[in-house]
Amino acid sequence: MLQSVNSPEDYEGFLKIIAAFLLPLEEVLHQFPLKMLVPDIETRKRSNDLLEDIRHYDKNWELKQTASLPSIFTIYHAIGALYVLEGSTLGGPIIAKMIRKQTGLDTTLQYFENYQEKRKTMWDNFRMALDQSALQPHTETITASAIGCFTAYQKWLEINNKPSYAKNSNSSM
Repeated sequence: MLQSVNSPEDYEGFLKIIAAFLLPLEEVLHQFPLKMLVPDIETRKRSNDLLEDIRHYDKNWELKQTASLPSIFTIYHAIGALYVLEGSTLGGPIIAKMIRKQTGLDTTLQYFENYQEKRKTMWDNFRMALDQSALQPHTETITASAIGCFTAYQKWLEINNKPSYAKNSNSSM
């Protein structure tokens, strides 16, 4: 999918597509009392970075279409989905480099470069939170939720995999 992002307009369209999944997902996750399990949860919100990147291109953009999200009924489901979001930060710099190379962009890609030099520390802290004994009895639920989240996100991206995002996206996406 990223191979089709070859211009700033393509990148804008790509951001809008991922936002339709990631923004509502993050909103759902933060309805759960995650702070008791992940004390630095507030620093892990990345929706503003994604919105900032989109509004660099489309100042008036609002999310009007959303993806079908995985079922998240308990805090353990939320932890599984959060695992997907946090794990994605590890590949962020690679994606940012790829996008810059393909599009010629020289601006900061806030969403993909979110934690910057703190990336490894943030991931290590999250992994330590996952290792809490309170979560051990719920490993199966957490794992199933992470897989469900990956699957739903993959399905959304496949449905929206278009040769040119700019031609197929608009400000109402």
